[in-house]
Amino acid sequence: MKSKIFLTVIICFCLHSICNAWGAAGHKIVAKIAFNRVSPAVKDSISKYLGYTTVEQAAVWMDEIKGDHTYDSLSVWHYLDIPKGGLVDTLSPPNIVWALKKVIGELKNRQNYPKDHVVMDIKILFHLMGDLHQPLHTGFPGDRGGNDVKVYYGANLTNLHKVWDTEILENEILGAPLDWANTKHLSKEELSKIQHIDLIEWANDSRSNLDSVYAFKNGTLNHKYVKRSVPIIQKQLLKGGLRLATLLQVIFG
Repeated sequence: MKSKIFLTVIICFCLHSICNAWGAAGHKIVAKIAFNRVSPAVKDSISKYLGYTTVEQAAVWMDEIKGDHTYDSLSVWHYLDIPKGGLVDTLSPPNIVWALKKVIGELKNRQNYPKDHVVMDIKILFHLMGDLHQPLHTGFPGDRGGNDVKVYYGANLTNLHKVWDTEILENEILGAPLDWANTKHLSKEELSKIQHIDLIEWANDSRSNLDSVYAFKNGTLNHKYVKRSVPIIQKQLLKGGLRLATLLQVIFG
């Protein structure tokens, strides 16, 4: 199983450069880690719904349709902004946690919905489980989850959200050793705790990284900041994959 995860994550890395967007690479990593941890029966069930669409393609669908106004109502499903010091306890829909609860409930009762609705819910589930584990998708409303925070990453002026969505991932993680992408460093107790299903706790867990995300000075993300951020991103991608696998097994098992 570990070797399968290793191989498929490598394949995912090779595909990242052809996609438009975590960015597309991060979503594909989460999807592949998850898909390689579920049972063959679950894989078969999901594949029958998706048809020729791969799980990697399914995971990036919500970003690919952002320019299609038919789906404008889904734009607020990608995130949940809460003021600094707050916790994900009282939820005002629509937001990412509300959306995940919605599609999970529908997928558990998928016999009541047409196939195209189930397929869309699967795509949403794959994507939002990636988004939930990017800390700035549970960020602060004052800066729109870091989108309004201008920073220098290397010599380039960009924004904090983009740095965490794609730039550190693509520049510092893709192509590097992949030991983080499996569970060999986790005890059974740690793995069980990570996979315990609690969407609000998962959102709060992601949000707990925000102090580190904002720990920079003068709008500059120096080498020390980037080096400190890499393992956080790796950890969040792995958690996203493990937790998505747990949900898929419960829903389709």
